[in-house]
Amino acid sequence: MKLNNKTLKIIKVSVSLLIAFVLVFTALFTYREHLDEAYELTFLSSFAVGIFYLISGVLILFNKSVPQILYLCAAILLLIVFFVCIAFSNQFQMSGGFAFLHIVNPLLVLGYYLTLCDLTETTVKLVPTVAAVPLLYFVFVIVFGSVTGNYIYFFMNYEKVGIPYSVIFILGILTGIFALGFALYYCNRLIHKSVRKK
Repeated sequence: MKLNNKTLKIIKVSVSLLIAFVLVFTALFTYREHLDEAYELTFLSSFAVGIFYLISGVLILFNKSVPQILYLCAAILLLIVFFVCIAFSNQFQMSGGFAFLHIVNPLLVLGYYLTLCDLTETTVKLVPTVAAVPLLYFVFVIVFGSVTGNYIYFFMNYEKVGIPYSVIFILGILTGIFALGFALYYCNRLIHKSVRKK
């Protein structure tokens, strides 16, 4: 069933604000006693994406357009947390609030991206921008670690694991980001083109 514009707008605003609340609340609640560790991507990704969804919900409410590629960027950022925590599950907490930050929040954002975001009018040339924020974070981790000695994540501590390991890890993450970005881009277009035909 195809929804009319007014109904779709109400759904988008409501779901955006709900996701914003869940992401920001779970990030702040989980890190309430660990704010000195709020530099971790687990916190920053949920908190920042939550603020993005809050802003986008307000913009949609007032009939302002939101660049759809930003929803893909947000989904990729949280999926990095999801896949890294799965790959190194013995290194991360998976209970309580951390279960939301590592699993539930990424899946919520992915669900919104696939169902309520429409990239059929977005050029594929914009897909590489999904790597922008992760790259900035990698730079931050390296600079922060060089200054403080705290590299946040063991696989980024090139002084301990070696430069080749850290480089290979970063390249592997970037390869995964690009592959996932293009896969989700075409998946979204396929879903929404088929919906338009109905």
